[in-house]
Amino acid sequence: MIRNVLVVGAGTMGHGIAEVSAIAGYNVYLSDVSKDILNNAIQKVKWSLDKLYEKGNLKESVKDVLGRIKTIEGLSNELREIDISIEAIPEKLDLKRQLFSKLEELLPNNAILATNTSSLPITEIASAVKMQERVVGTHFFNPPVLMQLVEIIRGSKTSDDTIKQTYEFIKSLRKIPIMVNKDVPGFVVNRILLRIITTACMLVEKGICEYTAIDAVARYKLGFPMGIFELVDYTGVDVNYYVSSAMMERGFKAYPCKTLEEMTKKGDLGVKSGKGFYTYPSNKYVKPNLPPQLAEKINPLYIIAPAISEANWMVKNGIASKEDIDLGVRLGLSFPKDIFDYEREFGRESVTKALGDLRRISGMEEYLPE
Repeated sequence: MIRNVLVVGAGTMGHGIAEVSAIAGYNVYLSDVSKDILNNAIQKVKWSLDKLYEKGNLKESVKDVLGRIKTIEGLSNELREIDISIEAIPEKLDLKRQLFSKLEELLPNNAILATNTSSLPITEIASAVKMQERVVGTHFFNPPVLMQLVEIIRGSKTSDDTIKQTYEFIKSLRKIPIMVNKDVPGFVVNRILLRIITTACMLVEKGICEYTAIDAVARYKLGFPMGIFELVDYTGVDVNYYVSSAMMERGFKAYPCKTLEEMTKKGDLGVKSGKGFYTYPSNKYVKPNLPPQLAEKINPLYIIAPAISEANWMVKNGIASKEDIDLGVRLGLSFPKDIFDYEREFGRESVTKALGDLRRISGMEEYLPE
């Protein structure tokens, strides 16, 4: 039974995971390398809890919830009572492997070792420990306090018991878990999203249309909450470049977007730098103005068909169920409908034709329909 939770890494994801764990009643240990980082994290948790309390979304006092979070500088021997640790440090494989090796030494033999990685294989992280059956992926979405979705990823040696306990733990946080049964690059949500982003980039780089037309189609024809390039700006051009590169290095075959690489090198990183595909005064997000008529310049199937094909590939190969994929795109990407609804709406024949067009434009076999 899980009672004590360790979160390693007190950044945006880490302190958010610590907060939701404390709200759910768990004793939480939040670890990072310095007191300053930890103090800053606790201030952010308190701010968030105050907001939840003001809105009536917190059953206890802010003081009681905060009282269940203990900060630890580094890692220590006082962690002998931990039942599950969740790693939320930077996306560098060597760093994560070093940490997991240390956690195996310090934590009880039956403690679950979870990673919040969004792009690195669970199996590669797990190879740093002897008891690899304890290692599992728990990919929370940002911000963890507001986003309901958590992807649970099975590494090649993750045990059924680890999966079962982790699934129940995530549900106890009042989150909605989806199962990723095989450790594929990008898991479920990022695979769907990267199919869309890389295809959008390909269409622009091949001169088929402007990026504004892509974003208008996404917004007005597909009902996405943001345009594709608008979303890239919002989440960080560099983040999208590094995640897509890491996935491609590990076998995810997709169009390599040169534009993302060039913009990352120039420092045009989107909202956080004030300039990406769009400009953002004072480095603050402002919704780009896109005339609806731009949406007539490109077939919406060119954007959604590769995602539909990817979803079908995942079902066919036992990566995830249709139900979990649909939950993933709704909760993780805020799509207005299920991915398989788009397929039913447009029709399989039209999807296949659009994929054939994309294959001719790109010269890539990856657009063969599944």
